[in-house]
Amino acid sequence: MSESPPESATLQEKTSEMQTVEIPSLSTLTSEASEESRNPRNWSPWKKRLLFIALMSSSILADGGMTWGATLIVDQALEWGISVDKSATSMNYGMLLQGIGGLIAIPLIEAYGRLPVWLWPQFITTFMVLGATLSNNYDTFTAFRSLQGLFGTVPQVVGLPIIHDMYDPKDWPHMINIWGTTFLVGPFLGPAIAGYIDAGSNWKVSFGILTLLYGLSTILIFIFGYETYFVKGQESQRNTRLQAIFGIKSHNLPVLPTVAYWTKTLLIYIFKFPLLLTGISTMVNFCWPIGITVTVSTFVAQPPYLFDTVESSSLRWAPIFGGLLGYAFGFWFNDWIYRTRQQTWHPEYRLHGVWFAIGTMACGLLTYGLTLHYHKHWIGLAFGWLMVVGGMISSTVSITAYALEKYPDQSTVVSAIINGWRTASGFSVGYFQPSWIVRNGFAAVFATQAAVVVTVLVLTITPVIVIEGRKARETATR
Repeated sequence: MSESPPESATLQEKTSEMQTVEIPSLSTLTSEASEESRNPRNWSPWKKRLLFIALMSSSILADGGMTWGATLIVDQALEWGISVDKSATSMNYGMLLQGIGGLIAIPLIEAYGRLPVWLWPQFITTFMVLGATLSNNYDTFTAFRSLQGLFGTVPQVVGLPIIHDMYDPKDWPHMINIWGTTFLVGPFLGPAIAGYIDAGSNWKVSFGILTLLYGLSTILIFIFGYETYFVKGQESQRNTRLQAIFGIKSHNLPVLPTVAYWTKTLLIYIFKFPLLLTGISTMVNFCWPIGITVTVSTFVAQPPYLFDTVESSSLRWAPIFGGLLGYAFGFWFNDWIYRTRQQTWHPEYRLHGVWFAIGTMACGLLTYGLTLHYHKHWIGLAFGWLMVVGGMISSTVSITAYALEKYPDQSTVVSAIINGWRTASGFSVGYFQPSWIVRNGFAAVFATQAAVVVTVLVLTITPVIVIEGRKARETATR
């Protein structure tokens, strides 16, 4: 039987082992602490708040600036000698290019970072709005408005990745709710303010004020905007602020392969089952509310309403209140569903927020259409519009929160895809809805729209909840 080693020998071996353990040097600890301080999730609350305020200032102008002229179309039609219906189409190409601009921004954001692709298009958009302000005919005005849509859409794409970068996953739904409500209320707040200004001056002064708002937003981004893209240990995180603003020492080098990679990734994710179906549902969610936004001024300018510019602008407070109600429901629902399901949680639970929303939208479309059909009091228009927008915002918040939680590493791609589906529908409806109403009447058109909303959302959201939810449960049990 072998003898055990002496106790002193054992102590020597343990002491030797302890001596071989590497103790981090002071420089290493300092470097790690500096690394953590650069992580946006560790920034001070005020730094985050001020950046988020800058984000909201640009986000509310994305759609709010694009629909700014919706209450000015009658004055512009008279000045340019064209029909009111044609004057209303000056926004349509800009809406289409919002979606295209968002898709183009994706590879650039991933190659150069969030800040430069957020700041410089906003700067360019300011001059596009100035060009529209100085235009003297429909064609020139429409060209500048189209470019406004192309460059001005970036805040609607970059917002989601900024939220992803700065906040912990548990805070994502709440911050998406705030940010989403900001830019979704914009299409109604913008025309209201524009109409009030126009009533006391003219449409050029109104667009001049919009130019100043874009300039102010650009200044806020320049002062409070920071690069939020962060990967631990990546050299580009040590950029100076000036380098970050100009995209120097890009985050993902070399640039051309990065752009090619993210373009390919974007195409792949567009056709992923959950994003394809929720994208289609988003398109339908936005189609009819945006249709109301760009055409309502032509309806209420006619008998029996005969609204002037101030009255037409004031009517838009109804969808603004609807948007705030949609925000309140989205805030409550996302908190409630997580608390009640956290033991068996999977992202598809977020999508249950659309059921109440589509019912509200359908009832709102019916109320709005029947009020126009039977020439009832304008309160019916306001109440119907309120319900449509409230349902639109609460459902969009649920879909966006689901998409980010489903693909947390693809926040930029997810944001652009949702934005693309949303703006594509907004672009198209302004062309076919007026002739559709002339052919079939208000009641038939808006009843059909209500039926389409319910049918499409049931056919798109239900399969995602069932199929992806089953996959999540099977993964959890393995």
